[in-house]
Amino acid sequence: MLLTTIGKSVLIAVGASFGLFRGLRARGGVTEKSAELDVVKARLDALNLAVARLSDQAEQFHTRLENTVTREDLSQTLDRVFGRVESEVDARFEHQTRSVEALRLMVGQTDELLQKVLDGLESIANDRNLVETRH
Repeated sequence: MLLTTIGKSVLIAVGASFGLFRGLRARGGVTEKSAELDVVKARLDALNLAVARLSDQAEQFHTRLENTVTREDLSQTLDRVFGRVESEVDARFEHQTRSVEALRLMVGQTDELLQKVLDGLESIANDRNLVETRH
């Protein structure tokens, strides 16, 4: 789009120059009118300068365009970053889940062991009471 704008500007500048030369030729020739020729040259220089500025602006625009981040680039980068974070969080939750399950198992085993100890103490107490009642 920008290149077509520059192309159109060059075409306009060339057309304007051609029109100026043609107009001067119709008035009696370019060689006789040196003052008018100087004006035309000055206008051509101004047009060339304007086209050069447009060309520089186009180059700057293309440079900025090449350095811009597209939505797709941003999306891929975010997916990569958050994908890592998500997998790390999932790994932590998995580890915590395994830890909780191990703790539940240990609490269950502790309850069973405590129950056996209490049953054993109760059995000993019953045996003592039985021995004492016999004596």
